[in-house]
Amino acid sequence: MNTITLSNRLGESTSPYLQQHKDNPVHWLPWGEEAFRLARELDRPILLSSGYAACHWCHVMAHESFENPEIAAIMNEHFINVKVDREERPDVDHLYMQALRMMGEQGGWPLTMFLTPDGTPFWGGTYFPPEPRYGRPGFAQVLREIARVWREQREKILEHAGKLDAALKEQSRDEAASSLPPAELPAQVSKALVQYFDPEKGGLGGAPKFPQCPALDLLLHAGNATARHHVHNTLRHMAQGGIYDHLGGGFARYSTDELWLVPHFEKMLYDNAQLITTMSIAWLQTQEELFRVRIEETIAFMEREMRIKGAGYAASFDADSEGEEGKFYVFTYEELKRLIPDEQDFQLFAQVYDVQPRGNWEGKIILNRRHALELLDAETEERLARIRQRLFEARARRIPPARDDKVLASWNGLAITALVHAGLAFDQAKWLALAEERMQEVLGVLLVDGTLRQSFNRTVSDTPATADGVANMLRAALLLFEATADPAHRDTADLLLRQMMDHYLAESGDAFHYTHESVADVPLRQIVAEDDAMPSYHGVMVENLLHLHHLTGDAAHRDLAERILKRFARPMSESPLAYATLLKGLWLWHEGTKVVLAHEEEELANAGDSRETARGLLHAFIRHTALIPPIAHLKPGDDTSALPPHLQAAAATQQRPALIACRGQTCAMPVHTAANIPDALELLRQTA
Repeated sequence: MNTITLSNRLGESTSPYLQQHKDNPVHWLPWGEEAFRLARELDRPILLSSGYAACHWCHVMAHESFENPEIAAIMNEHFINVKVDREERPDVDHLYMQALRMMGEQGGWPLTMFLTPDGTPFWGGTYFPPEPRYGRPGFAQVLREIARVWREQREKILEHAGKLDAALKEQSRDEAASSLPPAELPAQVSKALVQYFDPEKGGLGGAPKFPQCPALDLLLHAGNATARHHVHNTLRHMAQGGIYDHLGGGFARYSTDELWLVPHFEKMLYDNAQLITTMSIAWLQTQEELFRVRIEETIAFMEREMRIKGAGYAASFDADSEGEEGKFYVFTYEELKRLIPDEQDFQLFAQVYDVQPRGNWEGKIILNRRHALELLDAETEERLARIRQRLFEARARRIPPARDDKVLASWNGLAITALVHAGLAFDQAKWLALAEERMQEVLGVLLVDGTLRQSFNRTVSDTPATADGVANMLRAALLLFEATADPAHRDTADLLLRQMMDHYLAESGDAFHYTHESVADVPLRQIVAEDDAMPSYHGVMVENLLHLHHLTGDAAHRDLAERILKRFARPMSESPLAYATLLKGLWLWHEGTKVVLAHEEEELANAGDSRETARGLLHAFIRHTALIPPIAHLKPGDDTSALPPHLQAAAATQQRPALIACRGQTCAMPVHTAANIPDALELLRQTA
């Protein structure tokens, strides 16, 4: 007689998402070997449910099904039930999301997958209602049918599972091309993507509209004037739309409509980080005050509301509060009339922020400025700011959405990178200082015995970071070194590079596994190259390796970047929107301009910002090119013997601060004044 007793085991988890389910009547287990062992011993399939703390439909399914004793009883009788926080274990989530898409289903969360006891998927979906509706079968109905087929037709399940398993393995077997994709490909893709933009409201495609920052970033770098125009237009509509929080700052995850009016109200760190980076480049290209203001407000939001003191930034804010999506953020007309008692102030605010007696969304008001994208005169904007502050203080008295306090390596790497980009674009030392502080905090909690871990929430996770975490933190460390010339950041970059090379590099030597080699509880170590809501870690690593080659002259870095670009040449050409970050890396390989800064001793001791310091030359270069390049520093007394010959020769001639612009292996003559930068770049363009 079987005496195994199951119960809900989520109470000890540090994941806020798993904690949300610790009181469910479902016998949930966390992901791990115990779940597989019990599935084998009890001869049951595994029901895997993956989501995250800020996920609205995860909450709906939890309330409708996982808190329902009758449905829980079916789950407990027939399945081993496993809960996964997709942010703590993105490798697990990605594997089964890929399987779902191979079944012809659209991905999303909650992810609901049925697995054999060895972890092989055989059927799944996303959200299921408790009873049939929305054209979907009821969850109780699904559970009973899967249990019946497992008992009566298991051979069909195992056959289907075997085919899915083979397809998943095949997906990581791209063969390297014999040569790099052509230099023209990023520009050609950028030109082709223009046709998919909404010409009026911006954004790729129709509703729902996502920021899609990797694609926007590609177009800002490799695109022509028309492509850049569409990106700028998209960012303006986002910055003035309802997807932006006009009182507290920061962007919601996406817009449910084509107007950027109605957000899915959850706020994610990764979206806000990427949008700061993208808008920093857009500001350099346009000098539009709107972008500067939104960047400043979004950084302030991250510092005020997302910072975990001593640890970095939290992952996200929930879409719901008091059981209702968006309740914290919206107003009624009567509320706004009461909170803005001065009639003239109210009329001004109502006109600017789309305040209508009948509301603009389900009888409520989502504040937005999408009907007039430009900022108003300074006096009017100051008046509006005072009104917004009054509303912000009133809103602060509401019950706020829950915050997921997990500090994630990957997302914090994006956030630190964003602060560096903003600091360099705007020549703001305060943002570079913030980036250095957050880097120190994140490393303080996530770097354990030389290994970067995935997450921290009161305690650090046992799991090493996935490859995107190492790649994004490496990128942040490299950019900090390039921005500050502080060797401590270079040491961090070297450590993270060794971790990536030693524990993630595939045997083929031209790609990286998503999971650390020590992680044994994933049925398949995938190789992932496409972007999703975040940039591909392979694309980030190509950029990292090209930066490292520029810093060191070590050909091994450039050779590995080349092998990666060859490995994914075919999918980059066939599905370019999914490989935008790799295409940007290809652009950097062929077209990206790099700079070398030669310093003087007294400048390093007293970093002034006059035009003829190296720092001043750098900012003049950034303003002129409207891009932030890889930056190498030559300081007095540096050993230049490891540098490429063309840089050694340039370095030997330096008697005063200089900027040397390079493309590929060709460098322009050193310039000592900002006025000479355009001529040097033109000569470089003609000769490179």
